Amino acid sequence: MILVQNLRLPSNGSKYLTVLAILLFLAGCTPKVRVLRGSGNKVPPKVAVPAEKEKAEEEVVEKEKVAVKNIALLLPFELDKANPHAPSTADIKRSALALDFYQGFKLGLDALAAAGTNFKLDVLDTRDDVGESARIAKAEAVQNAALVVGPVYPKEIQVFGFNASLDNALQISPLAASMPSEFNLPNLVTITAPLAVHVRALAAHIVKQYQSGDVVLLYETRDATSEQLLAPLRAEIQRLKRDIKMVAVQDAETLESSVHLSGKNFVVLATTNKYQISPILAQLRALQEEHAYQIQLFGHPSWSKLGFAEDDGLAALKARITTSYHIDKQAQPVRRFDQQYRSEFGVTPTEFAYKGYDAAYYFGGLLAKYGADYKEHITDSEYEGLHNHFKFEYNPAWGYVNNAISILQYGSGDFRPLN
Repeated sequence: MILVQNLRLPSNGSKYLTVLAILLFLAGCTPKVRVLRGSGNKVPPKVAVPAEKEKAEEEVVEKEKVAVKNIALLLPFELDKANPHAPSTADIKRSALALDFYQGFKLGLDALAAAGTNFKLDVLDTRDDVGESARIAKAEAVQNAALVVGPVYPKEIQVFGFNASLDNALQISPLAASMPSEFNLPNLVTITAPLAVHVRALAAHIVKQYQSGDVVLLYETRDATSEQLLAPLRAEIQRLKRDIKMVAVQDAETLESSVHLSGKNFVVLATTNKYQISPILAQLRALQEEHAYQIQLFGHPSWSKLGFAEDDGLAALKARITTSYHIDKQAQPVRRFDQQYRSEFGVTPTEFAYKGYDAAYYFGGLLAKYGADYKEHITDSEYEGLHNHFKFEYNPAWGYVNNAISILQYGSGDFRPLN
Protein backbone atom coordinates (compact mmCIF):
# COMPACT_ATOMS: atom_id res chain seq x y z
CA MET A 1 0.00 0.00 0.00
CA ILE A 2 1.25 3.49 -0.79
CA LEU A 3 0.90 6.47 1.51
CA VAL A 4 -0.96 9.02 -0.57
CA GLN A 5 -0.12 12.63 0.18
CA ASN A 6 -0.64 15.98 -1.52
CA LEU A 7 1.93 15.45 -4.24
CA ARG A 8 2.62 19.03 -5.31
CA LEU A 9 5.08 19.31 -8.17
CA PRO A 10 7.72 21.91 -9.00
CA SER A 11 6.90 24.47 -11.67
CA ASN A 12 9.66 23.24 -13.95
CA GLY A 13 7.38 20.41 -15.15
CA SER A 14 9.41 17.47 -13.81
CA LYS A 15 6.22 15.92 -12.48
CA TYR A 16 6.99 12.26 -13.03
CA LEU A 17 10.43 12.41 -11.46
CA THR A 18 9.15 14.13 -8.32
CA VAL A 19 5.99 12.09 -7.83
CA LEU A 20 7.67 8.81 -8.66
CA ALA A 21 10.46 9.50 -6.19
CA ILE A 22 7.91 10.21 -3.46
CA LEU A 23 5.93 7.07 -4.26
CA LEU A 24 9.06 4.95 -4.27
CA PHE A 25 9.95 6.23 -0.81
CA LEU A 26 6.47 5.74 0.50
CA ALA A 27 6.17 2.25 -0.93
CA GLY A 28 8.67 1.08 1.68
CA CYS A 29 6.97 2.79 4.61
CA THR A 30 4.42 1.49 7.06
CA PRO A 31 1.12 1.18 5.17
CA LYS A 32 -0.95 4.32 5.55
CA VAL A 33 -3.73 6.01 3.65
CA ARG A 34 -4.95 9.45 2.76
CA VAL A 35 -8.18 10.65 4.33
CA LEU A 36 -9.93 13.37 2.35
CA ARG A 37 -12.06 15.16 4.92
CA GLY A 38 -15.14 17.04 3.91
CA SER A 39 -15.64 20.61 5.02
CA GLY A 40 -19.20 20.13 6.23
CA ASN A 41 -18.55 18.08 9.39
CA LYS A 42 -18.24 19.95 12.68
CA VAL A 43 -17.21 18.66 16.11
CA PRO A 44 -19.86 19.21 18.83
CA PRO A 45 -18.87 21.69 21.60
CA LYS A 46 -17.06 20.19 24.57
CA VAL A 47 -18.12 20.33 28.22
CA ALA A 48 -15.93 20.28 31.33
CA VAL A 49 -14.93 16.66 31.93
CA PRO A 50 -11.91 14.89 33.46
CA ALA A 51 -8.84 14.80 31.20
CA GLU A 52 -8.95 11.03 30.58
CA LYS A 53 -12.66 11.07 29.79
CA GLU A 54 -12.21 14.14 27.60
CA LYS A 55 -9.52 12.35 25.60
CA ALA A 56 -11.75 9.33 25.14
CA GLU A 57 -14.63 11.52 24.04
CA GLU A 58 -12.37 13.39 21.63
CA GLU A 59 -11.40 10.09 20.05
CA VAL A 60 -15.05 9.12 19.65
CA VAL A 61 -15.93 12.51 18.20
CA GLU A 62 -13.01 12.38 15.79
CA LYS A 63 -14.01 8.89 14.71
CA GLU A 64 -17.56 10.03 14.09
CA LYS A 65 -16.32 13.15 12.34
CA VAL A 66 -14.32 11.15 9.85
CA ALA A 67 -17.08 8.83 8.66
CA VAL A 68 -15.12 8.01 5.54
CA LYS A 69 -16.03 6.26 2.30
CA ASN A 70 -13.34 3.66 1.66
CA ILE A 71 -11.99 3.50 -1.91
CA ALA A 72 -9.23 1.22 -3.17
CA LEU A 73 -7.41 2.44 -6.30
CA LEU A 74 -5.35 -0.21 -8.09
CA LEU A 75 -2.88 1.11 -10.67
CA PRO A 76 0.27 -0.27 -12.40
CA PHE A 77 2.93 2.06 -10.98
CA GLU A 78 5.45 -0.82 -11.23
CA LEU A 79 7.50 0.61 -8.37
CA ASP A 80 9.20 -2.74 -7.87
CA LYS A 81 11.10 -2.18 -11.14
CA ALA A 82 12.19 1.38 -10.35
CA ASN A 83 15.38 2.64 -8.73
CA PRO A 84 14.26 3.90 -5.29
CA HIS A 85 17.15 6.38 -5.09
CA ALA A 86 17.21 7.83 -8.61
CA PRO A 87 14.25 7.01 -10.87
CA SER A 88 15.29 6.73 -14.51
CA THR A 89 13.53 7.85 -17.68
CA ALA A 90 12.35 4.28 -18.17
CA ASP A 91 10.90 4.23 -14.64
CA ILE A 92 9.03 7.45 -15.32
CA LYS A 93 7.66 6.25 -18.65
CA ARG A 94 6.54 2.96 -17.11
CA SER A 95 4.55 4.73 -14.40
CA ALA A 96 3.17 7.60 -16.52
CA LEU A 97 -0.31 6.18 -17.12
CA ALA A 98 -0.82 5.32 -13.47
CA LEU A 99 0.46 8.70 -12.27
CA ASP A 100 -1.77 10.64 -14.66
CA PHE A 101 -4.86 8.63 -13.74
CA TYR A 102 -4.13 8.91 -10.02
CA GLN A 103 -3.61 12.67 -10.17
CA GLY A 104 -6.90 13.18 -12.04
CA PHE A 105 -8.64 10.81 -9.63
CA LYS A 106 -7.29 12.75 -6.67
CA LEU A 107 -8.68 16.03 -8.00
CA GLY A 108 -12.08 14.41 -8.50
CA LEU A 109 -12.19 13.24 -4.88
CA ASP A 110 -10.85 16.60 -3.71
CA ALA A 111 -13.81 18.30 -5.38
CA LEU A 112 -16.25 16.00 -3.59
CA ALA A 113 -14.42 16.34 -0.27
CA ALA A 114 -14.66 20.12 -0.54
CA ALA A 115 -18.43 19.69 -0.69
CA GLY A 116 -18.47 17.81 2.61
CA THR A 117 -17.79 14.10 1.97
CA ASN A 118 -14.98 12.14 3.66
CA PHE A 119 -13.02 9.60 1.65
CA LYS A 120 -10.26 7.22 2.63
CA LEU A 121 -8.24 6.40 -0.45
CA ASP A 122 -5.95 3.37 -0.47
CA VAL A 123 -3.64 3.26 -3.51
CA LEU A 124 -2.09 -0.09 -4.37
CA ASP A 125 0.51 -0.91 -7.02
CA THR A 126 -0.58 -3.86 -9.20
CA ARG A 127 2.89 -3.83 -10.83
CA ASP A 128 1.28 -4.83 -14.16
CA ASP A 129 1.50 -8.36 -12.80
CA VAL A 130 -1.22 -10.99 -12.58
CA GLY A 131 0.30 -12.62 -9.50
CA GLU A 132 0.51 -9.30 -7.65
CA SER A 133 -3.09 -8.50 -8.59
CA ALA A 134 -4.18 -11.85 -7.16
CA ARG A 135 -2.23 -11.16 -3.96
CA ILE A 136 -3.59 -7.68 -3.29
CA ALA A 137 -7.12 -8.92 -4.01
CA LYS A 138 -7.02 -10.33 -0.47
CA ALA A 139 -5.57 -7.16 1.07
CA GLU A 140 -7.51 -5.54 3.91
CA ALA A 141 -7.76 -2.28 1.97
CA VAL A 142 -9.59 -4.10 -0.82
CA GLN A 143 -11.83 -6.20 1.39
CA ASN A 144 -12.89 -3.13 3.41
CA ALA A 145 -13.48 -0.93 0.37
CA ALA A 146 -16.94 0.26 -0.65
CA LEU A 147 -15.55 0.91 -4.14
CA VAL A 148 -12.62 -0.65 -5.99
CA VAL A 149 -11.19 1.11 -9.05
CA GLY A 150 -8.87 -1.10 -11.15
CA PRO A 151 -6.92 -2.99 -12.19
CA VAL A 152 -6.65 -1.33 -15.59
CA TYR A 153 -5.28 -4.11 -17.83
CA PRO A 154 -7.49 -6.98 -19.08
CA LYS A 155 -5.07 -9.71 -18.03
CA GLU A 156 -5.37 -8.56 -14.40
CA ILE A 157 -9.08 -7.72 -14.24
CA GLN A 158 -10.43 -11.27 -14.15
CA VAL A 159 -7.82 -12.78 -11.84
CA PHE A 160 -8.27 -9.91 -9.40
CA GLY A 161 -12.07 -10.14 -9.50
CA PHE A 162 -12.02 -13.88 -8.96
CA ASN A 163 -9.64 -13.68 -6.01
CA ALA A 164 -11.18 -10.60 -4.40
CA SER A 165 -14.66 -12.13 -4.14
CA LEU A 166 -16.18 -8.72 -3.50
CA ASP A 167 -19.61 -9.05 -1.94
CA ASN A 168 -20.63 -5.44 -1.44
CA ALA A 169 -18.21 -3.36 -3.52
CA LEU A 170 -18.16 -2.82 -7.26
CA GLN A 171 -14.99 -3.32 -9.29
CA ILE A 172 -14.51 -0.49 -11.79
CA SER A 173 -12.66 -1.23 -15.04
CA PRO A 174 -11.59 2.34 -15.91
CA LEU A 175 -9.65 1.90 -19.16
CA ALA A 176 -10.00 -1.53 -20.78
CA ALA A 177 -12.28 -1.68 -23.84
CA SER A 178 -12.59 -5.48 -23.59
CA MET A 179 -16.01 -7.03 -23.91
CA PRO A 180 -17.08 -7.67 -20.29
CA SER A 181 -18.33 -11.15 -21.26
CA GLU A 182 -14.63 -12.08 -21.35
CA PHE A 183 -14.51 -11.71 -17.56
CA ASN A 184 -18.02 -12.72 -16.42
CA LEU A 185 -17.80 -10.72 -13.20
CA PRO A 186 -21.31 -9.62 -12.16
CA ASN A 187 -19.97 -6.75 -10.04
CA LEU A 188 -17.70 -5.36 -12.79
CA VAL A 189 -18.34 -1.86 -14.16
CA THR A 190 -16.91 -1.28 -17.64
CA ILE A 191 -16.40 2.44 -18.26
CA THR A 192 -14.88 2.30 -21.77
CA ALA A 193 -17.62 1.11 -24.12
CA PRO A 194 -16.55 -2.13 -25.84
CA LEU A 195 -16.63 -2.55 -29.62
CA ALA A 196 -20.02 -4.26 -29.55
CA VAL A 197 -21.57 -1.07 -28.17
CA HIS A 198 -19.94 0.98 -30.94
CA VAL A 199 -21.30 -1.45 -33.53
CA ARG A 200 -24.86 -1.05 -32.27
CA ALA A 201 -24.58 2.74 -32.28
CA LEU A 202 -23.06 2.85 -35.77
CA ALA A 203 -25.66 0.48 -37.19
CA ALA A 204 -28.48 2.56 -35.74
CA HIS A 205 -26.93 5.75 -37.15
CA ILE A 206 -26.60 4.29 -40.66
CA VAL A 207 -30.10 2.79 -40.68
CA LYS A 208 -31.59 6.10 -39.55
CA GLN A 209 -30.08 7.85 -42.59
CA TYR A 210 -30.75 5.10 -45.11
CA GLN A 211 -33.38 5.65 -47.80
CA SER A 212 -34.56 3.66 -50.78
CA GLY A 213 -31.91 3.76 -53.51
CA ASP A 214 -29.01 4.01 -51.09
CA VAL A 215 -26.40 1.29 -50.55
CA VAL A 216 -24.12 0.33 -47.66
CA LEU A 217 -20.66 -0.68 -48.88
CA LEU A 218 -18.59 -2.68 -46.39
CA TYR A 219 -14.95 -2.30 -47.45
CA GLU A 220 -13.17 -5.51 -46.45
CA THR A 221 -9.41 -5.09 -46.01
CA ARG A 222 -9.01 -8.56 -44.50
CA ASP A 223 -7.14 -7.41 -41.39
CA ALA A 224 -8.26 -8.34 -37.88
CA THR A 225 -9.45 -4.86 -36.94
CA SER A 226 -11.68 -4.64 -39.99
CA GLU A 227 -13.15 -8.11 -39.54
CA GLN A 228 -13.91 -7.49 -35.85
CA LEU A 229 -16.11 -4.52 -36.74
CA LEU A 230 -17.62 -5.36 -40.15
CA ALA A 231 -19.01 -8.82 -39.40
CA PRO A 232 -21.09 -7.79 -36.36
CA LEU A 233 -22.04 -4.51 -38.07
CA ARG A 234 -23.55 -6.40 -41.00
CA ALA A 235 -25.57 -8.58 -38.62
CA GLU A 236 -26.77 -5.61 -36.57
CA ILE A 237 -27.83 -3.59 -39.63
CA GLN A 238 -29.79 -6.56 -40.96
CA ARG A 239 -31.42 -6.98 -37.57
CA LEU A 240 -32.56 -3.37 -37.59
CA LYS A 241 -33.61 -3.26 -41.25
CA ARG A 242 -33.85 -6.54 -43.14
CA ASP A 243 -34.39 -5.04 -46.60
CA ILE A 244 -31.36 -2.74 -46.50
CA LYS A 245 -28.98 -3.14 -49.44
CA MET A 246 -25.45 -4.06 -48.36
CA VAL A 247 -22.52 -5.02 -50.56
CA ALA A 248 -19.05 -6.23 -49.58
CA VAL A 249 -16.20 -4.71 -51.59
CA GLN A 250 -12.54 -5.65 -51.46
CA ASP A 251 -10.69 -3.44 -53.96
CA ALA A 252 -10.98 -0.57 -56.43
CA GLU A 253 -12.76 -2.63 -59.06
CA THR A 254 -15.50 -4.01 -56.80
CA LEU A 255 -15.98 -0.59 -55.25
CA GLU A 256 -16.46 1.14 -58.61
CA SER A 257 -18.85 -1.55 -59.80
CA SER A 258 -20.94 -1.34 -56.61
CA VAL A 259 -21.44 2.40 -56.06
CA HIS A 260 -24.82 3.91 -56.92
CA LEU A 261 -25.14 7.17 -58.82
CA SER A 262 -28.80 7.67 -57.93
CA GLY A 263 -28.51 7.34 -54.15
CA LYS A 264 -26.11 7.74 -51.27
CA ASN A 265 -23.20 5.37 -50.81
CA PHE A 266 -22.49 4.67 -47.14
CA VAL A 267 -18.93 3.34 -47.16
CA VAL A 268 -17.70 1.66 -43.98
CA LEU A 269 -13.91 1.36 -43.82
CA ALA A 270 -12.88 -0.29 -40.56
CA THR A 271 -9.14 -0.80 -40.90
CA THR A 272 -6.77 1.27 -38.77
CA ASN A 273 -3.78 0.72 -41.07
CA LYS A 274 -2.90 4.13 -42.57
CA TYR A 275 -1.11 2.45 -45.48
CA GLN A 276 -4.37 0.76 -46.45
CA ILE A 277 -6.56 3.76 -45.67
CA SER A 278 -4.72 6.35 -47.80
CA PRO A 279 -5.21 4.82 -51.29
CA ILE A 280 -8.84 3.99 -50.50
CA LEU A 281 -9.48 7.58 -49.46
CA ALA A 282 -7.94 8.77 -52.73
CA GLN A 283 -10.26 6.48 -54.69
CA LEU A 284 -13.32 7.66 -52.78
CA ARG A 285 -12.41 11.30 -53.38
CA ALA A 286 -12.04 10.59 -57.10
CA LEU A 287 -15.45 8.93 -57.27
CA GLN A 288 -16.98 11.88 -55.48
CA GLU A 289 -15.17 14.74 -57.23
CA GLU A 290 -14.81 13.38 -60.76
CA HIS A 291 -17.96 11.28 -61.09
CA ALA A 292 -20.37 13.04 -58.70
CA TYR A 293 -21.11 10.00 -56.53
CA GLN A 294 -22.61 10.84 -53.12
CA ILE A 295 -20.32 9.23 -50.57
CA GLN A 296 -20.64 9.18 -46.80
CA LEU A 297 -17.63 7.58 -45.11
CA PHE A 298 -17.63 5.80 -41.75
CA GLY A 299 -14.41 4.74 -40.04
CA HIS A 300 -13.14 2.88 -36.99
CA PRO A 301 -13.38 4.51 -33.52
CA SER A 302 -9.56 4.53 -33.35
CA TRP A 303 -9.35 6.90 -36.30
CA SER A 304 -9.52 9.78 -33.81
CA LYS A 305 -5.90 8.96 -32.85
CA LEU A 306 -4.44 8.39 -36.32
CA GLY A 307 -3.59 12.02 -37.09
CA PHE A 308 -5.12 12.61 -40.50
CA ALA A 309 -4.10 15.60 -42.65
CA GLU A 310 -6.41 17.97 -44.50
CA ASP A 311 -5.32 16.61 -47.89
CA ASP A 312 -6.53 13.13 -46.89
CA GLY A 313 -9.99 14.40 -47.78
CA LEU A 314 -11.90 13.27 -44.70
CA ALA A 315 -13.74 16.58 -44.49
CA ALA A 316 -15.02 16.32 -48.07
CA LEU A 317 -16.17 12.75 -47.41
CA LYS A 318 -17.84 13.88 -44.16
CA ALA A 319 -16.07 11.04 -42.39
CA ARG A 320 -17.76 9.94 -39.19
CA ILE A 321 -16.74 7.67 -36.33
CA THR A 322 -18.26 6.52 -33.07
CA THR A 323 -16.67 7.39 -29.75
CA SER A 324 -17.28 6.86 -26.04
CA TYR A 325 -15.26 9.94 -25.07
CA HIS A 326 -14.35 13.39 -26.32
CA ILE A 327 -12.62 16.41 -24.77
CA ASP A 328 -13.93 19.85 -25.70
CA LYS A 329 -10.96 22.05 -24.81
CA GLN A 330 -13.15 25.16 -25.04
CA ALA A 331 -15.76 23.95 -22.55
CA GLN A 332 -15.64 25.90 -19.30
CA PRO A 333 -15.44 22.84 -16.98
CA VAL A 334 -12.53 21.47 -19.02
CA ARG A 335 -10.71 24.81 -18.92
CA ARG A 336 -11.18 25.02 -15.15
CA PHE A 337 -9.82 21.52 -14.70
CA ASP A 338 -6.85 22.23 -16.97
CA GLN A 339 -5.99 25.31 -14.93
CA GLN A 340 -6.32 23.47 -11.62
CA TYR A 341 -4.28 20.53 -12.87
CA ARG A 342 -1.46 22.75 -14.11
CA SER A 343 -1.50 24.66 -10.83
CA GLU A 344 -1.38 21.45 -8.79
CA PHE A 345 1.05 19.40 -10.88
CA GLY A 346 2.87 21.85 -13.12
CA VAL A 347 1.91 20.28 -16.48
CA THR A 348 -1.01 19.89 -18.88
CA PRO A 349 -3.35 16.95 -18.10
CA THR A 350 -3.36 13.91 -20.35
CA GLU A 351 -6.27 11.77 -21.50
CA PHE A 352 -5.78 9.52 -18.46
CA ALA A 353 -5.99 12.45 -16.06
CA TYR A 354 -9.42 13.34 -17.47
CA LYS A 355 -10.49 9.71 -17.19
CA GLY A 356 -9.33 9.59 -13.58
CA TYR A 357 -11.23 12.74 -12.66
CA ASP A 358 -14.48 11.53 -14.27
CA ALA A 359 -14.24 8.13 -12.58
CA ALA A 360 -13.64 9.70 -9.16
CA TYR A 361 -16.31 12.36 -9.48
CA TYR A 362 -19.02 10.04 -10.80
CA PHE A 363 -18.53 6.98 -8.59
CA GLY A 364 -17.37 8.98 -5.59
CA GLY A 365 -20.44 11.17 -6.02
CA LEU A 366 -22.74 8.13 -6.02
CA LEU A 367 -20.98 6.78 -2.94
CA ALA A 368 -21.31 10.14 -1.20
CA LYS A 369 -25.00 10.48 -2.04
CA TYR A 370 -26.26 6.94 -1.52
CA GLY A 371 -23.69 5.27 0.71
CA ALA A 372 -23.72 1.47 0.60
CA ASP A 373 -26.73 1.56 -1.74
CA TYR A 374 -24.85 3.38 -4.52
CA LYS A 375 -24.92 0.28 -6.73
CA GLU A 376 -28.70 0.52 -7.00
CA HIS A 377 -28.47 3.91 -8.70
CA ILE A 378 -25.86 3.40 -11.41
CA THR A 379 -28.27 2.56 -14.23
CA ASP A 380 -30.45 5.61 -13.54
CA SER A 381 -27.60 8.10 -12.96
CA GLU A 382 -26.23 9.48 -16.23
CA TYR A 383 -23.14 11.66 -16.19
CA GLU A 384 -21.69 14.15 -18.67
CA GLY A 385 -18.07 14.54 -17.63
CA LEU A 386 -14.93 16.25 -18.84
CA HIS A 387 -13.99 13.29 -20.98
CA ASN A 388 -16.65 10.61 -20.64
CA HIS A 389 -20.41 10.35 -20.86
CA PHE A 390 -21.70 7.56 -18.62
CA LYS A 391 -24.93 5.70 -19.31
CA PHE A 392 -24.77 2.22 -17.80
CA GLU A 393 -26.82 -0.87 -18.54
CA TYR A 394 -26.76 -3.93 -16.30
CA ASN A 395 -26.31 -7.58 -17.23
CA PRO A 396 -26.44 -10.19 -14.43
CA ALA A 397 -23.58 -12.17 -15.99
CA TRP A 398 -21.03 -9.45 -16.62
CA GLY A 399 -22.12 -6.40 -14.70
CA TYR A 400 -22.52 -2.78 -15.76
CA VAL A 401 -21.49 -1.57 -19.22
CA ASN A 402 -21.26 2.02 -20.43
CA ASN A 403 -23.53 2.39 -23.47
CA ALA A 404 -23.01 6.11 -24.07
CA ILE A 405 -21.76 6.57 -27.65
CA SER A 406 -21.46 9.77 -29.64
CA ILE A 407 -20.90 10.39 -33.35
CA LEU A 408 -17.93 12.53 -34.40
CA GLN A 409 -17.48 14.06 -37.86
CA TYR A 410 -14.19 15.21 -39.34
CA GLY A 411 -13.79 18.93 -39.94
CA SER A 412 -11.29 21.71 -39.32
CA GLY A 413 -8.51 19.20 -38.86
CA ASP A 414 -10.11 17.01 -36.22
CA PHE A 415 -13.07 14.81 -35.33
CA ARG A 416 -15.76 16.86 -33.58
CA PRO A 417 -19.19 16.04 -32.17
CA LEU A 418 -21.85 15.90 -34.87
CA ASN A 419 -24.43 18.61 -34.28
